[in-house]
Amino acid sequence: AGLCSVIPEPLLGLVTWEELERRVCGSPDVDVASLRRHTRYRGGLEESEAHIQMFWEVLEGFSQADRRLFLRFAWGRERLPLESDYTEHSEMKIFPSDRGNGDHVLPEAETCFFIVKLPQYRTKELMHANLIAAITACREINY
Repeated sequence: AGLCSVIPEPLLGLVTWEELERRVCGSPDVDVASLRRHTRYRGGLEESEAHIQMFWEVLEGFSQADRRLFLRFAWGRERLPLESDYTEHSEMKIFPSDRGNGDHVLPEAETCFFIVKLPQYRTKELMHANLIAAITACREINY
């Protein structure tokens, strides 16, 4: 019964509980470099654009707790898959904002498709403030 109905009991002795947790749930630490490697840019955006670079700098400066909030906002999950387990569906897609590029426009997300619609902000401080506002104001994926 339970886990042994899915994984034969003798195989469970081959991994620690920590390794099993990582294989099933992903790593509890959000690796921004891994996320960046598995991000696609859509709608004419390119990774070299200033506001995209600003986005990555801001995300890198986030605490692990804020990175998990960002993932929950963008994907409805708090963990990334293992590097070997990424698929097209687990890659983040960044699109331009549908609402324009004003400094008071918050980022939007479509959690089912791991899409982030990112406005162009004038400064890194505005990017940080608006990302924090978006990820802390939106705790539920269904509202």
